[in-house]
Amino acid sequence: MSSHTVHDVHEVPGTYPYHRLQRTSPDSRWWRPLLVGLLGLGLYVGILVAGGVLTMVTAVTSGPGGLEALEQLDVADLAQPLPFTLAMLSIIAMLPAVLVATRLLGARPVGLLVSVAGRVRWGWAGRCLAASAVLTVVVQGGAALLDAAQGVTWQPRVDASSWLMTGLVLLLVPAQCVAEEVVFRGYLAQTIGTWLRHPAFAVVLPVPLFVLGHTYVGLAMVDTAVWALTMGWLVWRTGGLEAAAAAHVVNNVVVFTLGAFGLADLDVVDIGPLALAVSTASTLAYAGAVEVLLRRTGPARVRVVAPGVSPVS
Repeated sequence: MSSHTVHDVHEVPGTYPYHRLQRTSPDSRWWRPLLVGLLGLGLYVGILVAGGVLTMVTAVTSGPGGLEALEQLDVADLAQPLPFTLAMLSIIAMLPAVLVATRLLGARPVGLLVSVAGRVRWGWAGRCLAASAVLTVVVQGGAALLDAAQGVTWQPRVDASSWLMTGLVLLLVPAQCVAEEVVFRGYLAQTIGTWLRHPAFAVVLPVPLFVLGHTYVGLAMVDTAVWALTMGWLVWRTGGLEAAAAAHVVNNVVVFTLGAFGLADLDVVDIGPLALAVSTASTLAYAGAVEVLLRRTGPARVRVVAPGVSPVS
């Protein structure tokens, strides 16, 4: 088992998998993650309120009809630039909330939310991003060929809104995906890992919250749960969020970009059995690809804190 070894008098000596990283701190207590969560929730609500007020002020001061246009806005229509932007920003706001709360009240460096190395392992993240991109091209290409064989052709809708949406997708979606990973596969998994040693609890227990955080029903909920379970396992297996974040970013960027050109239905809330089977197969294929990469060139999976030497006073 590869490990990241440190000598730090401010950490408790031992070997820690990702979900147990909160216990590296001598200040670790069972209740500390709850305080972080409460503060993070308060900060998140505060950000949303401030954003709502700013939006209202902008609408009122934009001229006649501004407030009426805001009232008539369909916030569920993610194919339109303004609703899409507001939806993404409302999710991205979770990221500064949890990072600031962890910095103020957490029991260890904020970087341990990311990986056992205490930072983003950029080389590893890049390899996972490439693997996810290749797999996505194969899956989407196969879908296009299957449609063509059935006489269905892709007819993209290209206009000014399409390019604006594409720019917004590239700007906002990566941050949205990272925010969800830090909260669901990071903070929640490590909070559970503070209390329960076995990694299965940290992988499984956040899944219902992640599923309920989406507006899906039926088999789409099953698909989301399978994906969340697999990503949670990858986080534990690889010792960090990079593999899950890479898959999340590639998937969402592709889906929203296709939606910008009318090639994907962004309002879909359920899927059929075939779509579930394809999605599950691609998710498991990605997990297999990450496992191969991990065994060949993978980073540390656990953090080993060796006894440090106290500074001479």
